[in-house]
Amino acid sequence: MITQLRRFNELGIEEFRRELHLIKNNEGEEIPISLLTDGYLCEIVHIEIKMEQKTFITKEEIVKYIFDKISRLSGKNIFYDSGLWSWLAAFYFDSVCPKKKSGERKVGEDSRYILNPEEWNKYYRHLLASPFRLFKELSTLAKIYLAGTPDVNGELLESLASRQEIATCRGVIEAAEMLFWDKNKNNIKRGVRGKGRGSVRRLAGATIPQFQMTYDLNSMNGTDVIQLLPDEYKDWITP
Repeated sequence: MITQLRRFNELGIEEFRRELHLIKNNEGEEIPISLLTDGYLCEIVHIEIKMEQKTFITKEEIVKYIFDKISRLSGKNIFYDSGLWSWLAAFYFDSVCPKKKSGERKVGEDSRYILNPEEWNKYYRHLLASPFRLFKELSTLAKIYLAGTPDVNGELLESLASRQEIATCRGVIEAAEMLFWDKNKNNIKRGVRGKGRGSVRRLAGATIPQFQMTYDLNSMNGTDVIQLLPDEYKDWITP
């Protein structure tokens, strides 16, 4: 299916929410095609932007595809367009909520599919808007956020992007890449999950907030940040 880029209106968002709950309660399996094009539920955003409904394997693929398509839409308001991002999540539902081998879908909380622009702790959970914004603002540095499949935010995004003051701080993200990114495998290092000493959760939740009280981390690069870290992180540093 190829169609023009659209956004849901309020009625469309609520209808999408209803469909999500039906699927979650095993009372449905698919997002109706009519929901995506119904003039009472959505409107065309840009007549020249055509979106192809296909399934993406990685988060990087889907984010870069959407970026290439909608980069002509200017202004930061695009980050907060609930109707647009909710429609995109519905349009690419097979990617952000794929069927399991059993044929069922594991539908998460609404904020993963319906964008809530009012609260950061809900905003960053959206499976498309959040990684798109991080890629838009960080470019290639956002690769640590784009690892994995489209239906999972991943440990680094959950830990780092959940804190707005850290999410796009280049020095911190560079340091996280130096610690937790395997350049040879072009993926997150094994063992990153966890919340103990030296973990990414501890870095984002305790260590970095402590440094922010005394250092201007926004003016520092990754190496500078690494040099501040206590010994508990040294085992992650690849010689």
